[in-house]
Amino acid sequence: MGAEICNDAIDNDGDGRADCADPDCSGVGQCPVCGSVENPMATPLALPDGLNSGAMCSTDVQCVGTMTPTGTPTPNCVAKECHASYNNTLHFIGFPQNATLTDPTKLLSVCVTIEHSWMRDLQMDLITPPDVGGTRHVVTLHAFVSRSGAEEYLGNANDSDSDANPVPGVGAEYCWTPAAAQTMMQGPTMPAPNGFADELVPGNYKSISPWGTFNGVTLNGDWTMRVTDLWQIDNGYMFKWSIKFDPSLVSDCSGPIIL
Repeated sequence: MGAEICNDAIDNDGDGRADCADPDCSGVGQCPVCGSVENPMATPLALPDGLNSGAMCSTDVQCVGTMTPTGTPTPNCVAKECHASYNNTLHFIGFPQNATLTDPTKLLSVCVTIEHSWMRDLQMDLITPPDVGGTRHVVTLHAFVSRSGAEEYLGNANDSDSDANPVPGVGAEYCWTPAAAQTMMQGPTMPAPNGFADELVPGNYKSISPWGTFNGVTLNGDWTMRVTDLWQIDNGYMFKWSIKFDPSLVSDCSGPIIL
C-alpha cells in the first residue's frame, strides 16, 4: 500500500476511504479541510450588554435558567444581577457513533472573530454535547475579571456608539489552542487605532479551564459558544466563530460534519 492519492477514486493506502473521504486528503486539491467548521453570522451580532431586563436575585445562583446540569452557577449571575448571554450552537454529526474525545489535543482550536470595547466585561465559554449521563461540560475560554481595571479592546472596537444605537467596529480573530502559553488577560497589547485604549493582539491564547477538561467529552451533538457581557455601558459584536478538530477523528471527510 502506498500514500493516498486524492483524485484517482482508489483507496491507495488501504484504510477503507478513498480520495476526499480520507483524512489524509484534508485540504489537498479539491478536498475540503476536514474537521474544521466556521460559522459566520449573516450580519454582525450585537452582544448582550449589562442586565437582562433589569432582573435581580437575592443570590448569584437564583437567576432563572442559568444553572448548568451539574448545578453550578453560570456567568449569567454576578453582583446578584441576571445577565443575558449570546449562544450559538453547531450540531456535529460527522464523528463515529458514540465517539468521545480521548486525546484533548485533537481539538485543535476554538476561535472567535469579535470586537468589544472592554474585554474584562466578558466571559466566553464552550459548552460540549451531553455525555451519557446527560451532563454538558462548560469549558471557560476567557473569564469575566471584575468591574475595575484598565480598558482593553478586543479588535478595533467602536467605543463611541451607544447602547440605543450600537454600531459594529472591526473584529479580530482570537483563538484558544491546547499549546498556547498565555491567557487573554496575560496577552500582549498594541495601541488601538482610535487612540482611546490598548487592543489585545490577535492570536492564540490559553483557555481558563484546562484543555484536559475536554477529555472524554462526546463528539457528536450540540457544541455551543456562549458569550456573556457582565457589565453595562460597553458593548461589542460577534462576527463568526469556528472550531477545528484533527481530521483523523472524522468518519468520512467527504461529507458534512455538522447539520
